[in-house]
Amino acid sequence: MTTQGSTPQPSSTTTHGGLQIRGVAKSFGADTHVLREIDLEVEPGEMVSLVGASGTGKSTLLRIIAGLEEANAGRITYAGQPLSAGQVGFVFQHPILYPHLSVRKNILFPTTLRGYRQKVDKNYYTDLMDALQIGELQHRKPQELSGGQAQRVGIARALIRKAPVVLFDEPLASVDEELSASIRVDIARLHAEYRFTGLYVTHDQNEALQLGQRVAVMDAGYLVQVDTPEHLLANPHTLQAARLIAAPALNELTLTEGQHLPEGASLYVRATSLRRVESIVENPTENTIPVQIRSVLPQVGGTLYRAVTQAEVTLYAASHDGSARVPLQVPGGQPLEFFEPDALALPVLTSGERVQVQVPPHRCFIFADGTRHYL
Repeated sequence: MTTQGSTPQPSSTTTHGGLQIRGVAKSFGADTHVLREIDLEVEPGEMVSLVGASGTGKSTLLRIIAGLEEANAGRITYAGQPLSAGQVGFVFQHPILYPHLSVRKNILFPTTLRGYRQKVDKNYYTDLMDALQIGELQHRKPQELSGGQAQRVGIARALIRKAPVVLFDEPLASVDEELSASIRVDIARLHAEYRFTGLYVTHDQNEALQLGQRVAVMDAGYLVQVDTPEHLLANPHTLQAARLIAAPALNELTLTEGQHLPEGASLYVRATSLRRVESIVENPTENTIPVQIRSVLPQVGGTLYRAVTQAEVTLYAASHDGSARVPLQVPGGQPLEFFEPDALALPVLTSGERVQVQVPPHRCFIFADGTRHYL
């Protein structure tokens, strides 16, 4: 399978200095296909976020890379050679710490194992403890730690051997948002300093976009797109990729031709726009086309643009961080919600006021057959 994205992918014969995953497949029995010929390359020192809904095979792929599970097909190499367990550090969703050992001994434990024994650089150890804010905890036992502290210890243990490849399996899934944001910054700082080759699994688009130099999107065992965060946000190739990566969520509506907004319609566009879409979409039903609109607030008021709807403001409220969510109700149609990062940039709106909302075409995504079309 060939992954989609703006970054060219080398051929399977290319010598590669980073982590190379070629044709990896995993199934349970004849009918349950968890991974379908995954091809992915992570450059040396690069962090790639792997995002997808639950059950798409993300964690299974990580476990195969780490040697914890066997693939049915494919190969995994690092620097052109088969990847060994000693080259991998692994951060689990729930840190597995030995209750009878102190934090310090838990972190150092991987360096004491037969076949992996190594002398620890004291300065490196101290730097890890400081970067993860656990220096004062090193003599405590795991049962004396909070969930966030335990996860920081798990991250330090994964990094202590300076393994060239570090895998993160949803490490912040069980951590509250405030603590998650703090640990994300710590992970980003450690990666910037030590430049390990990382693969970060998450279902949270904010984590994926913040930590990954590129983002790989998985759906039903397939790798459907690999791209930079900026390109992925602007050009999702599939509906599932658009849904997974959009923050806030997309408004999913229908596109309807007409001079007036008919009952039940969600979005009005000029006839020329709809005919253009019809030319690339098979069997449009009664002149309606599915459309997804990115939820950053388009311009409110002003002249009609190519895609525009008349809507009623049902609520306007600014949040504590200076942003605002603006829910709108289309007469006879579906509700919309737009997000404005700068609440002060909004005009003063009154609940129930009728406004015109301009939706530029580059914020509209057409996925009539599951793949991207353009207005």
